[in-house]
Amino acid sequence: MKCIDCGKDSSKKDRAVSGGRCNSCYHAFVTEPLEDGLTDIAIKSAVDTVSSNGTLYFSKDNLRYQLQRKLNKKIKLCSIALVVLVVIFIALLVFAFIARGAFVVLTLVSAATLLVPLVAKARFKTNISKLPALVDKWLVVNPHEKLLTAEKSQTNTDGVSTANLDDISFDRVLICERDETVDFFLSNLFHFHYSCPVLGGSGYPKDIYEDMLRRLKQNPNVKVFLLHDHSPAGIAFARRIKTDPKWFGGQRYTIVDLGLNGEQKKLFKDMTFRFVDRNKKVKETAEVALFAPAALIGLCGAAINEGVPFDLVTSVAAAASGSNGYG
Repeated sequence: MKCIDCGKDSSKKDRAVSGGRCNSCYHAFVTEPLEDGLTDIAIKSAVDTVSSNGTLYFSKDNLRYQLQRKLNKKIKLCSIALVVLVVIFIALLVFAFIARGAFVVLTLVSAATLLVPLVAKARFKTNISKLPALVDKWLVVNPHEKLLTAEKSQTNTDGVSTANLDDISFDRVLICERDETVDFFLSNLFHFHYSCPVLGGSGYPKDIYEDMLRRLKQNPNVKVFLLHDHSPAGIAFARRIKTDPKWFGGQRYTIVDLGLNGEQKKLFKDMTFRFVDRNKKVKETAEVALFAPAALIGLCGAAINEGVPFDLVTSVAAAASGSNGYG
């Protein structure tokens, strides 16, 4: 496995002798490929993707989902390999019945090889459940200046105060279900680059929420854009913004729901959480954090500039190809 610091190869034996460190530069390794399904180089590549090579703030969830996509690809390869091996096994089984001889041995060997992708697939699925701990370990050993922490979020939020509201355009606003999503957009200066204030559905940031909302509601032509998870809470959030008089209910405002929603399911295929509701129906949820930062900013920026709902499935492909964001 290559060291991310000096690029030198280090065998498992070398890592064991040096206490899990590179025997050339002594930088600590975080992963063990056979156990974690990922190498340090693979995680560094994911960090480069979600931070757009160190230019954008990102969250732990952004990194975790990027790594999950890598493991999902490996799981798909295992599934393909399993199908191929099953076809080979069936063909050999037929020949074994007809010709016997060496085909019997080959059939037994092919049956044994079926275990390889099955075991690997199960291991990769287990690796996905271990990603939160792996991400935490990685960021302790390899801290990143663009990791969005509570302290950095507070600092970036303080930069938007009532003292400079007069410099902000109040003809559109992006309202996010989660406060963490607001921190993400503010930290990456979305409000500055797109002349669009960003608020949270909980009344966040607290210091400017009331004053900003009052100014927004003074403009009958204001365009309100909503961004939320694909979840019961996300649906409730969108309904509340549209109907609650404290927000924009009771008056005619242009409100554009950017999603996530059920119609965009293809976008987050294999990235959903499944749960059983009180009616014993299986529901699927997906988080906005599954987007790589560059893709999410690009998508929302395009929607706000155009002022109309947009096709996330089509747009995200374009954003990903241009920024290596989603995929």
